[in-house]
Amino acid sequence: MNKNEKCNISIRDLLKKVFFVDLIQGLAVTFGYTFTKTITMRYPDEETWVPYSRFRGLHTLNRNKEGRELCVGCELCAKSCPTQCITVVPMEDKTGKGIADRVAARWEINLLRCMFCGLCEDACPTEALRLGRQYELAGKTMQRQLRSKEELLGPQPVPFDFEGGVITRARLERDEDGVVVKADLSSQKRWW
Repeated sequence: MNKNEKCNISIRDLLKKVFFVDLIQGLAVTFGYTFTKTITMRYPDEETWVPYSRFRGLHTLNRNKEGRELCVGCELCAKSCPTQCITVVPMEDKTGKGIADRVAARWEINLLRCMFCGLCEDACPTEALRLGRQYELAGKTMQRQLRSKEELLGPQPVPFDFEGGVITRARLERDEDGVVVKADLSSQKRWW
């Protein structure tokens, strides 16, 4: 590098600094994004995302159309679980609440240990167990991360046949267990 090249580079840098060229270029990029459509979601106060049906969220235990429990207490879900987070205690069913003569007297999952791999869902012979779409699993206590059969048999906020992949209006509710975001499925827009 000769002396003239060195002088030219320093003069160019000096002019860039005097006329704030780098600052103006940065501000031009910022102002360019100022007038574009916002892509951020106002979660959880106003909007929430409803995932696709293939999403692996909180487990659900299901019933058939007559309202009988599909779980037959075979324990295949517990045996297939690599983290051993599912506990199933079977019992004979003489009340007719299940589809067979055996139901789960106790079905419990420890969400702190679950890695949502879906092996339990694949192992279930009666499709009683599915991974649902609920992904807001935070709670104030460790006990909240243990979900029982009664909780998982309850009605699901998003029906199974709902396609998903949309943003819906939402309402934020607080209770003693934590925060719940309830989606309004009647108003929805696409994710992109």
